Amino acid sequence: MSLRDYLFYEEPGIVLYCGDALEVLGHLQAQSVDAILCDPPYNAKKKYGQHDDDMEPAEYQVWLQGLLAACARVTVDPVVFFPGTKNVLSTLEILPPGLKAHRILGWHRKEFAGDKWNGGPAMSWEPIIWASTREKPAFNRLFGTAGRDFLVVNSTHGDPFSVDHPCPKPLRVMKWLVGLFVPDGGIALDPTCGTGTTLEACKESGRCAIGIESEPRYCDLAVKRLRQEVLAL
Repeated sequence: MSLRDYLFYEEPGIVLYCGDALEVLGHLQAQSVDAILCDPPYNAKKKYGQHDDDMEPAEYQVWLQGLLAACARVTVDPVVFFPGTKNVLSTLEILPPGLKAHRILGWHRKEFAGDKWNGGPAMSWEPIIWASTREKPAFNRLFGTAGRDFLVVNSTHGDPFSVDHPCPKPLRVMKWLVGLFVPDGGIALDPTCGTGTTLEACKESGRCAIGIESEPRYCDLAVKRLRQEVLAL
């Protein structure tokens, strides 16, 4: 198959491919985008459709390492991704050669229900790993709260995409990351773009974006939100 065979949707500045992330990434040229923003499945037994989110831990680590390696090849600099709270410590150990964790950022889910202890105090924030192949990674120097490494989101309730997707990220979180790591006029790539939050964040921020998603129904939702047929509540 050629890259064109995976094309699902295209508009000025935005391209969406439907297919396996590793397959599509293999068709992209090295350093063809400016930044990776990625929220891969966490192997937490969620229902994503075609993706098996219930692998053996070793198998999942091999899959994730392969995905991150493919991402590092196609980007000029940062690979910014959500490891999930259950994987954050082990993920730092399986980064592919040449890709180093530069810093851990996070976002706080204010008003998050405090009843999910999972062996310890309820975790109401999510880690984000900023990784790079550079010794001094580039980022956008922003003033105010937008330029900090931690974002507080007032509420995660009422997301219209949470009905169809098990783990959507708030648009505000992705716009924050776009502002920090995607240069003005640059191109971001999200290889597991789900319902298209990163694509919408780039569109609203004046950046270009490439999305890859293996589940056709999520691709449909991404197209609808890009066309503003689905409005946030």
